[in-house]
Formats: sequence, C-alpha cells, structure tokens
Amino acid sequence: MARRLLIVAGVFVLLHLIVILTLGTSPLGSFFGNSLQIGASGIAAAMAFGAARRGRGLSRSLWLLVGFGWATWGMANLGWMFYEVALGIEPPALSFVRFLFDIQGAFFAMALFLDDERDSTRLDLATALDFLQIAVIFFLLYLGMYYVPSLSTDHHGAMLRVQIIMLGQNGTLIVLALIRTAIAKSGATRTLYQRFMIFLVVSYSAAQITEYMQYLKETPSGTFRDLAWTLPLLGGAFWAATWKPTTEAMPSGPRSRSAAGMIFRNVMFALGPLIVVFLTSQLGPGWKPIRVTLLAISVLCYALRMGINEHRQTTNAELVRRQMQAMDSSVDGMAIVDGAGKYIYVNSEYARMCGHESTTVMLGKPWREVANAQDTARSEPEIRESLGRRGKWFGELTLHDKEGKALPVEMAITAMSEGGVVCVCRDLTERVRAERAQAAAESKYQMIVERVAAISYIAELGMEGRWIYVSPQIENILGYTQDEWLRDSRNWVRFVHPEDHAAVREAEDSCEKGLAFQAEYRVIRKDSRVVWVSDSAVVVEGPEGKPVMEGIIVDITERKQLEGQLQQSRRMEAVGRLAGGIAHDFNNLLTIIKGYTELAIQRKDLPSAVRADIEHIDDASERAAGLVRQLLAFSRKQVLQPKNLDLNAIVLGLEKLLRRLIGEDIEMRTVVSAGLGTIKADPAQVEQVLMNLVVNARDAMPKGGRMIVETSNVDLDKTYASEHVSVKPGRYVMLAVSDSGTGMSPETIAHIFEPFFTTKGGTKGTGLGLATVYGIVKQSGGYIWVYSEPENGSTFKVYFPRVDEEAEKSSRKKRDTKTERGSETVLLIEDDDAVRELAEVILTGQGYKVICANGPKRAEEIANERAGEIDLILTDVIMPTMSGRDLVKRLGARNKKMRVLYMSGYTDNVIAQGGILEEGLAFLQKPFTPKALSQKVREVLDAAVPAR
Repeated sequence: MARRLLIVAGVFVLLHLIVILTLGTSPLGSFFGNSLQIGASGIAAAMAFGAARRGRGLSRSLWLLVGFGWATWGMANLGWMFYEVALGIEPPALSFVRFLFDIQGAFFAMALFLDDERDSTRLDLATALDFLQIAVIFFLLYLGMYYVPSLSTDHHGAMLRVQIIMLGQNGTLIVLALIRTAIAKSGATRTLYQRFMIFLVVSYSAAQITEYMQYLKETPSGTFRDLAWTLPLLGGAFWAATWKPTTEAMPSGPRSRSAAGMIFRNVMFALGPLIVVFLTSQLGPGWKPIRVTLLAISVLCYALRMGINEHRQTTNAELVRRQMQAMDSSVDGMAIVDGAGKYIYVNSEYARMCGHESTTVMLGKPWREVANAQDTARSEPEIRESLGRRGKWFGELTLHDKEGKALPVEMAITAMSEGGVVCVCRDLTERVRAERAQAAAESKYQMIVERVAAISYIAELGMEGRWIYVSPQIENILGYTQDEWLRDSRNWVRFVHPEDHAAVREAEDSCEKGLAFQAEYRVIRKDSRVVWVSDSAVVVEGPEGKPVMEGIIVDITERKQLEGQLQQSRRMEAVGRLAGGIAHDFNNLLTIIKGYTELAIQRKDLPSAVRADIEHIDDASERAAGLVRQLLAFSRKQVLQPKNLDLNAIVLGLEKLLRRLIGEDIEMRTVVSAGLGTIKADPAQVEQVLMNLVVNARDAMPKGGRMIVETSNVDLDKTYASEHVSVKPGRYVMLAVSDSGTGMSPETIAHIFEPFFTTKGGTKGTGLGLATVYGIVKQSGGYIWVYSEPENGSTFKVYFPRVDEEAEKSSRKKRDTKTERGSETVLLIEDDDAVRELAEVILTGQGYKVICANGPKRAEEIANERAGEIDLILTDVIMPTMSGRDLVKRLGARNKKMRVLYMSGYTDNVIAQGGILEEGLAFLQKPFTPKALSQKVREVLDAAVPAR
C-alpha cells in the first residue's frame, strides 16, 4: 500500500508541474490545479477512514475526526473551484465555502481533546458538549475572521486581520498538539499525536505562507503555490496508510501524566467560556443577540460538562470504594505496586501470603524490602521479560514467610499503563493437597490395576472399536505387549475364537443399548494356545464426550476346566446309577444262563453238536458277565475286599505279563520309588487298573513308541485341590502310566471315562476299559487325572490314599478244583424263581438238604418251625420287602451257630459300605456257576468262625 501510494503521490506532483508549466493560471489551469488538490484531499480522507477501521478506542476516534477534517477541506475546495473557474471570482466572505474552510479546523481541535480512556467511537453526552464548545469557538472565529472584516471598507486591513487570526488559530492548534503529545498516557498515543502535530506544523506552515503570498498578490490557482496544499495532504494520506495499531504492553511514563491529562482537559473546559467571551466582545454592539446566544450556549455547555464531571467523580469514587471493599474482602491476594516499585495497595490476604500479619507493614515500602529474596531470585528475570514483551505474566510461585514456611501460590502480574503493576495471587495449598491426594489415589489405583490378575481396558464401542488403554497384564494372560495389542486394536476381534464371535457381537449389541457388557469367550494367545476369559464392562462418558467402555478381562481357563471336570464327574455318577440299576436283574439272568449251560455240558449223553452250541452260549454269557462286572466296577457297585498293599510289588509282579501284553515294538520302562507308602485296596482291582491303563497306552501307539510305568509318594496341597474337582489335600501314592502316542484333544479327554466311549472304532474296544479304571479308583478313595495333547502322548496319574500301616504279604494258595459234597441243611432265600430253582438243583445234586423260601416272610416262618435243623442260610442281598442282611439279623437270634452266605448282582451298600465288604461276611458275586456256588457253600460251612 505504501509503495503504491508513493507512486500516486509522484503522479500527482508530476501532473501539478505539467499543469503549472503548460496551462498556468488560465481557467483550465485553475480547474486542473484545484482538481488535483481535491483528489489529494479525497485520498487522504479515504486513508484516514481506513486507519479508523484498523484502530480502536482513541485512535479510531482520532482518525475519524481527521478524515472528516480532510473531507471537509476537499468539499470547501470544490466550492472554491466553482467560484474561481465557473464564475471567475473568489468566494464571497459570507459564502458557505469560506465557512467550510474555517470549520475543518474544528475537527482537528476535537481530535486534540479526546479522552485517553476512550474505548468507543460512540458520541456520549460529555463528548458532544466538548465538540459543541469547540464548534462555538470556531464559529466565532469565522465571524471575526471573515464575516465581520468583510463588512469593513478597508479591505487591505481586513485581510491583514484575517492573516493574524489564522496565525493565532493554527499556532494554537499546534501548541495543543504538542501538549497532548507530552501528556499522552501511552507510547502509542504519544506517537500518534506526535505525527499529528508534525502534520499540523507542515500543513499550517505551508498554508500560512501561501495565504500571506496571496495577501500580497492575489493569484488564481495554477501556480507552484498549489503544491502547498497538495503535498501536506498526500503526506497525511501516506501517514494514515502506513499507520498500524499497536498493543501497549508497558507503561510509557510516570503516573503524573494521567493527572496532567486531567488538568489539561479541565483547564481547556474552563477556558472555553472565557475564549467565547473574548471572541464575542470583538463582534461589537450590533451583534448582541448572537453574542448572548453563543455565550449562553458556551456557559451551558461548561455547566453541563462540570455536572457530568462531578457525577462521574462521585460514581467513580463509589465504584472505587466498592472495588476496594471487594478487593479487601477477596479470597485472593491483591496488591498494587507503583512505578517506583512501592506498594500503594495491599489487601489482608496478600499480606498473609507474603508472611506478614497486617497490610501496614507493606504499604509504602519497596517490594524488594518486604519480599523474601529466595521467592524472587529465580522468577524475576522471567517476569520482567514477560512484562516487557506482553505486559503481563502468569505462573506459579512458592512464597516463604520469615520462618521459612513455604506457601504455593498462583500469581498474575499485569502492567498498568501509567506505570506500576497489579498483582493477584491465589493460595494453592488446598489444590496442591487435593492434587497430591488425587495423585496418590491414582497411583494406588494404577498399582491395583497393574497388580491384579486381570486385564483392565478402555475401548470404544462396537466390534471394530479402538482400544484406548490396556493394562500390562495382557502380556501375562494373552502373551501380547501393550503396544502390540493397541497397534491394530480396531481389529481386536481377530484374537477371539471364531466360534465365539456371535457371543461377543451379542454382548456388544447390548452394550450399545446402554446395558453392561458381559461375555465369556475364548481368545487365541500369541503362542497359539486358547484361553477362556470373562469380559465385563460398563459404558461411561469418555474424555471427548463420546461413550467408551471401561472393563476388566479375567482368565477363567482353570474355572472352565474345573466346570468341565465337574460336569464329567456328574455324568459319571449318572451313568453309574444307571449301570447299577440294571446290573441286579441282568446278573440274575446271566446266573440262570451260565448255570444251566454248565449243567448241560456236564451231561455225558449230550451229542457233540449240541455240546458245541452250548459251549458257544457259555462263552457269550461269560463275556456278558465280564461286561456287567466292568459296569459294576465303573458304577462302584462291585464288592471289594481291600488289603494293605505294596503298590511296587504289584507293578513288579505284573511286569513280565505286561511286557508280553504290549508287544516288542513298544519300549517299556518301569520306575518304582523306594520307600513307597502303603495303600489299602483290593489287589485284584488294582491289578485290573494297571492292566487297563497299559492296554490303553499300547493302543495309543499303533506304530510303536515308549511307555513309562512309575510309582511315587506325593503330597497334594490345597492349591492342587482347588484346581482339581473333588480332590482332598493329603498324602497319596501315585501310579502313573505315560506313553508317546497320538495323544488326545480336550474334547476327547472330556469323554474318555464315560462307558462305551471309544476312539478305537470297529470291534477293537468296548469303551469300558477306562470307565472301569475310573470306577475302581473312585471306589478305592482315590483320584485319576489325565494330561494329554494331540501328537504329544498322554499321562494317566492315579492317586491312592496312603495309610500308616505295613503291607500284607501276599499268599497265594493253590485251590483244589475238586468240589466236595455235603449233607447239611441249607435255607435258600431268593425272590427270583428261576435263580432259586437253579440253586436248589445245584445244591441238591451235591447232597445238601435244601429248604426254599421265595422271600423274607416265608424264610422267617421256616426258621421258626425248623430253626434247629438249619446249618447255612444262603440269601440274596436285595429283595423287595427286606434286605438279606436285615433278615439274617432277625433269624440269627434263633440260632447262633447258623452260617450265612450272601449272594447278589450288586451290593447297594447293604453288606458293603462304599463297596468294601464288611469284615466277617461271606459273599458270592452273581452271576455264578454251579461249581462256584458249591465251592463257596462248602468253604463257608467248613470255616472255623461262622460267617454272619
């Protein structure tokens, strides 16, 4: 803009020179000369109005008034050109053109009387009165400078008087501009008035010289004197165009300037009526009405202005009083330091913060004298630099009293335009205490979050929501670091097991409806292992106002495993109850089948073809009996006859048999621990457990492999018991069978102890081997657990309770296969007619006298009639109205010497608690053969102690 304006100014000067040199004072020369002057005034006015738009407060008002002055001069010159060019004469003394030339100076005078505190261009009453007073003065100057002199016949004398009045008027404005420059409250205002004063000096000097030359010799436009008007206007335009508003940061002078400005304004207000009195006295007696009117207006303006001043002073005093009262009672500390660095105001709170009991200690003293040196040494350079650059400083300080007690404060220091600063400080003790408490709480919360065995997180809603935070436990639980998880957290669902996406999506949908997020699903760890987690979250408002989820993820893999184990245990119990329920009736049927087939085979006249068929039936019934025994073992309904055993002896005793059983392509190693504890169990059942586990391991290695059978003492603690359903802490003896076979998946492990479940296919397995092992171990008071992974083999561990007794030495007597006959009387009690008839036939054939009863009631009747004849009671255990055990107790009271033999397909805890046969009882397991029945009857009758 400045460069273009310089070019325009150069063009204007060049055109002036061309007009002067070519056209001179001709009418056309006057026209172009005046036109260039009017154009210069228009440019100057436009630049002034542009500066007004950029300015604010006093600067905006000043530029508006200056712009109006330049515009008024342009309009006056336009009228002058009309008279001079069109009419060929100068404007008359009473013409409006001369009035405009005179009144344009009034705008400059108004600009010199603007209030430094002015922050708006709105024309208030006080400013209007000031401007009216100036207008009255300039109107009187017009009357005295042009109009009245024009009535005189002495034209030469009148023009001289005009020159003198113009000189006095212009000089007065320059002096006033000098005074305003000197008393300006800020550097920006002082610079503005200084430039304005320079313009007035240049402009009025050129005008005064030109007017004087015109007084000596009247000449129309078109001479070099035209530049005396154009150049100042172009200079003013350049000044307005290049002016930039500035923000005053530091006070520009001492506090006395504010008082000087007030004195200047008050003196000028008081001089206004005096100047009017002087000017009106120069009009003569014929101007009395105008003199009185103008003087009345001037006095009225002064009176109203003084009233406004008085009202403002009263209002300001009241405002100051209220402000002081508010400052004195403020919870913040407040102080004012003057330009000399002394405290001129201090409230009680500020004094307290500085460590003083009262404000009087600080008032009137330099701030360095009352301040603690350690409080200001570090902050003073920063504060001074900020005040010099921005005019204010804000920050936190620590103040110390005389005893050295620290007080944290927040302080704001603002520079005042008349010098000095205002200090406002706030006690931060409570805030610091609260921040410390919050920091401590956050630290404890973070410590809890980072130490608890769970993942804490904050995430956006939705399946593709971004995770904002995740706690470090994610590395322990899922294997991913915080950065790895958060790097692509919008795709977090890729870690969820595909089968569980629907469950997560359902929980997310509920969460978006405002409900809590709750889901249990599987997550694929970084090492490809799968873990179960429980994810719980609530929706809260996030830092940006958006809803987010705050939740916690807990590893529930062990709980899920325990639930699976518990479910498996319950399934085992249910199947066991079913097996025990059918075993009784099925064993009765098998007893009949096996009994009659054996009797049939014993016939000498039996055809060979028939004998072969009967032998097939016998084989099938034997296999069926074996299946029933396995079912009873699984359901823990078989009768055990436990002994104190050395498990090492059983393992080593069966080693050769087991090696032949598994084949040559499997390497078997037996590891037995020295000092192994004693267990109490049925030796036959323990042997069956070992053989079944070895066979199961062999079948898991179809292409050969390695097998380890080992024993050891173990102590199962509370931790192990909490992780394994139904295990009780204590001392145990462990039997373990490990293989390097195909292994099993978790789904397969969940079913391996169920009866008839098999992975062998075809006719290779019945699915009862491991079910039998499970039943025997459980009935013996032990536990069995399997550890297996696909393609990594399996390990079965059986835990038998350890007892503090010595193991019994095994004694195997060779039994006589020949059955001895007898002649004793046997009371046979059996509710199944077919079984009863079979037993009667067998025993009668062996020479015994058999008395049959189809139930407990009939048995009691017979015992009452023939109690002394009965040598042996052979009774079924389970009967509809009364158990065999209860019946024997009632019949035994009649004959103390009677022997008792119980028979049953399963025990149901009547003669055996938990399957363990009561001591001193004789028992025959159904289904039995005729030979087994005969031998057992003979054994009981020949025993030294009667079996009860």
